[in-house]
Amino acid sequence: MTALLRLFRFLRGSVRALALSFGLLLASTALGLVQPRLIELAIDRGIEAGSLRAILWSAAGIVLAAVVAAGLNLASGYALIRSSQRMGYTMRNALYRKVMGFSFENLDRWRTGELMVRLNSDVNTVRMFVRMGMFIIVQSVIMVAGTVVAMYLTDPGLARVMALFMALILVLFFGVASFIRPLFMRSRVALDALNNTLQENLAGAKLVRAFARQREEIDKFARRNRDLFNISLDVGYKLSLFFPLFFLIAQLATVVVLWSGGTTLISDFLSGAAGNLTLGKLIAFNNYATMAMFPLLMLGMVLNFVSMAMASAVRLEALLAEKAAVEEKPAPLRLPSLKGEIRFEGVSFRYGEGERALDDIDLVIRPGEKLGVIGATGSGKSTLAHLVLRFYDPERGSVRVDGVDVRDLAFDTLRTRIALVLQETVLFSGTVRDNIAFAAPDAPPADLESAAAVACADEFIETSPNGWDTPVGERGSGLSGGQRQRVAIARAVAARPDVIILDDVTSSLDAATERRIVENLYREFRGRTAVIISQKVNTVRHADRIAVMEGGRIAAVGTHSELLELHPTYRTICETQAGLGPGGRAPA
Repeated sequence: MTALLRLFRFLRGSVRALALSFGLLLASTALGLVQPRLIELAIDRGIEAGSLRAILWSAAGIVLAAVVAAGLNLASGYALIRSSQRMGYTMRNALYRKVMGFSFENLDRWRTGELMVRLNSDVNTVRMFVRMGMFIIVQSVIMVAGTVVAMYLTDPGLARVMALFMALILVLFFGVASFIRPLFMRSRVALDALNNTLQENLAGAKLVRAFARQREEIDKFARRNRDLFNISLDVGYKLSLFFPLFFLIAQLATVVVLWSGGTTLISDFLSGAAGNLTLGKLIAFNNYATMAMFPLLMLGMVLNFVSMAMASAVRLEALLAEKAAVEEKPAPLRLPSLKGEIRFEGVSFRYGEGERALDDIDLVIRPGEKLGVIGATGSGKSTLAHLVLRFYDPERGSVRVDGVDVRDLAFDTLRTRIALVLQETVLFSGTVRDNIAFAAPDAPPADLESAAAVACADEFIETSPNGWDTPVGERGSGLSGGQRQRVAIARAVAARPDVIILDDVTSSLDAATERRIVENLYREFRGRTAVIISQKVNTVRHADRIAVMEGGRIAAVGTHSELLELHPTYRTICETQAGLGPGGRAPA
């Protein structure tokens, strides 16, 4: 419950609307409490006294009170709807800002499906609790308090009897609530697992079909769905026990009230004594008893809301409490431009608790230099790039840009003045123009066209029927792998950075296109720093220097010719890719 109450801070902007809503609700409930009293007057002063005037005035009062109460209820609901919608809007924005502030390390821990459930389903659950659950709870509390007072004013003896039954129902309510809450938490976890499976399979739909794994993935989804079904069924069965018990207790209460009150009336009538209890009061009391029981029934119905909202609130608070593993300093250094020197000083790094991805790296990339980085898969090439842009912080050592530790630089300096083309090409739904202009939305068309020409993307753009308005589907669907890579390179070039880092981004390109792109990049970034990471010698051979990585270490640094002559690993890579055997001999 504490987590749910903490989320009420998102209602701060709706305090007036909430106050208005609850004020109207209080007035509406008060009018509802007047109606049994008017029925009492109609019976005791109208029917028994034979006064038609008293009956008409009481009936008119009942109708008027009902109409006004309905109007107040409607206005209260409108104010509460606005408050709950604003809470959902504010909460979603806060959660999205939190996720956007996550470093790669945080994103490694949180799965996409899990985040989607929290930002959508969990937020809506809490919002609906405020809209419906809180409305019912507040209305029920006001109604129960009002009817208890009214019952004591009508007949204290009968009121004490009703108090026992109401206490029994409240014990039942809180007992079921504490019992059912863990089940709702389990259901949210099961929903997370189902959504993760769904998201992964939709994202990898083509891969699933490529390996004919549809049946296995259908079975996996069915298992996740069955888990959710079983837990939801368990929750439903346990909740279903509450309502028969509630109705049994409520009906017993009605029987006891009518029996006790009826016997008192009959006894007074037979003895000729004028007791305090009248027929009108007994009927009014019975109405108050029903009005008291109905809010308790509503509390039982809202038990589902409360338990789900509490489970969702715990999950939302966990996300909001998550601290970014890499945070910007309070007053970071902002630089308008970079010279382009990058220096690794004794850098070591590991992902989580695994083996070291980088081990004691010392490397200096000079301003304006074109550095190639080559090595086997898992040698640490991509990790170098991630540390430069401070997606992760090193375990030991430091990374410096223009002599400044990247931990002292503002994120916008690092990530606007240094452009990284990731190994995994990510495009967004929209057009080719939208994607190339992603990092430079205000760039003039001429700059975008120049960037496309550098990446050789102009070739397919100009031949496409829609040209720059060629639609791009989710994750780049509609474009080939090579076209997606060229758009990604053009996007980085269009940002006009001082440093560009290409992380193995030519894997889907033919050799001729790759060679032209590399030549264009060298020409475009003349005087600016470029780091080209690749597993292919032809991609890096014309760099000013090449760093060879092995097992998370820099094995050698030199020009292509120097490494070919002096470093056996590099020479072996060259010979293997050239189709030659050891020692430069052609294979038999």
